[in-house]
Amino acid sequence: MSVSIEVHRDRGAVAAYWPDERTCAVVVAREAGSVIGSVAVLDLGAENPDLRFVGVVDGSVDVRAPLMRAAAPVAREAGGRTLRWIEEGGEMPLATAAALEELGAVAGEEVHRWWRRDLPTTLSVAPETRVAQRPSAEGAPFRVAIGGAWCDVEVGGDRAVLMHDREEEGAAEALAALVSMAVRRVSTEHPGVRVVETYVAPEDSAYEEALVSTGFAPTTRRAVEYRLALHA
Repeated sequence: MSVSIEVHRDRGAVAAYWPDERTCAVVVAREAGSVIGSVAVLDLGAENPDLRFVGVVDGSVDVRAPLMRAAAPVAREAGGRTLRWIEEGGEMPLATAAALEELGAVAGEEVHRWWRRDLPTTLSVAPETRVAQRPSAEGAPFRVAIGGAWCDVEVGGDRAVLMHDREEEGAAEALAALVSMAVRRVSTEHPGVRVVETYVAPEDSAYEEALVSTGFAPTTRRAVEYRLALHA
C-alpha cells in the first residue's frame, strides 16, 4: 500500500500529535488511512538557528526519511538552519538509514545509552524508609522518590523502564537507594516483569555508579541525535 505524507499547521486536525505551544507543525504519514508515523516540529526559541528547531518523532522508522523531508521546509521557512531529532540506535533498518543519508541527515553525538538488569524470580525485601511516593507523571504507572531525585516507572509486558531525573547532582549512594526501591516495587507489584531498563546521559557518572552497584549493565542500544541541514 502507498504511504501519504501530510503537513498540518493547525492543531485541530492533529490534536493528538501536537505536543505543546512551541509546535510549528505536525507531519504525519498515513497508510490505508491510519497514522503510521509522525514528527512534530518544535521551535525552542534559541538564538542560534542551528539549535532552534527540533523534531519529536513517533511511529514507524520506515517512513522517517519522507517525514523529515516534509518537516524540513517548516523549520527552514521559520528561520532555522538545522532540524534535529533523536533516533534509537540499532532499531533503524539499513534501508531507512541509507535513505536518511541520501537526504543529508547526519548521525551525531550519543544522547543516552540504555542499561539493563535481569530480574531473578524473587528479590529480598528491604525496609522502605526515607522513600516518598509522588504522583506519577502522565502515562507512568508509578513514581518513587528520595529527596530531590525520582524515577517514573513504565511497565509493559515483561519489561519495565525507569525514567530518572533529579533536581541536583546527587550522590551515587542515594541514587542507588532510589533505583533499588524502584526495582523492588516492580518486582513485588509486577511479578511478570523479567527485565528492568533505564537510560543514562553521557558523563552522568553518579547515575552510572548507582546502576553498577544495583546490578545493571550497559547495553549496545543507544540514542543519537540526527541533524538535517536546511538548505534554501
